[in-house]
Amino acid sequence: MKILILLFFCYAIDAIGQTVVRPFVNAIPIPGRNVPILRLFENYAASCRPKNKKDFSIDQLATLLQSLQMDEVASKVYNSLFFSMSDMQIDRFMGRWYTVVDSKKFILNLARFCIVINMLTQTEFTSTFTIRQYSLSSGENKNIITNEGFGRQTGTEPGEILINFGHPNDQCPYFPVKLGGLDSTGNYEYIILSTPLKYPTMVLTRNLTKFDEKYRGEVYDFVEKYGFMSPLAALDTRLDFENLKMCMKINALYENGEIH
Repeated sequence: MKILILLFFCYAIDAIGQTVVRPFVNAIPIPGRNVPILRLFENYAASCRPKNKKDFSIDQLATLLQSLQMDEVASKVYNSLFFSMSDMQIDRFMGRWYTVVDSKKFILNLARFCIVINMLTQTEFTSTFTIRQYSLSSGENKNIITNEGFGRQTGTEPGEILINFGHPNDQCPYFPVKLGGLDSTGNYEYIILSTPLKYPTMVLTRNLTKFDEKYRGEVYDFVEKYGFMSPLAALDTRLDFENLKMCMKINALYENGEIH
């Protein structure tokens, strides 16, 4: 199989608060062709940002990848993640989002509350897009912190859509595992994002009130039934469903145009 080499840059914050640019080089099959499931997992692992200290989640990911050396096993794990995914129209993912569900570990220091996604390039099988994520710091001084991330689509499989929010706690990218509804403009109304370990997991929505009234129960049932709510790979890290009133209060900054 012929391959293309694509070069990306990911941004991270080092121990002294400076921005570090790390090149990411990865081999990606030519878009539009069938990709072996194992190759998708390998590409995912190569997209993770290395850390200097030992990390439990990365160790778990390495263990998982070692168990996927047989195509049959890899396919079983892949299907357990993406069984609910239909073809994703990436342009319907663009625009503003609110974070309504997050893994508890990832919101202790920086509560991420709103996200803006914009398309950069798009072809029949590929796309690249930018992500700006706003977080609220803990402590008495509630400062708004902005993280810059990116996303890319390299084919038609859901495992070929990788999303990096640029949040300092996100060592690896996310991919979509469930899409929900279409709003009046044809955009997705909510999306569940996760990783091969089913941890961390996030749920984004377009409309906080509508999510609480129409989709909250549906999403809760899905993450609970299929092992995203409290994954074995990350004990004592149940998903946290955000308080709607608190979300609306925080996102008032967003709605009033105080952040862009």
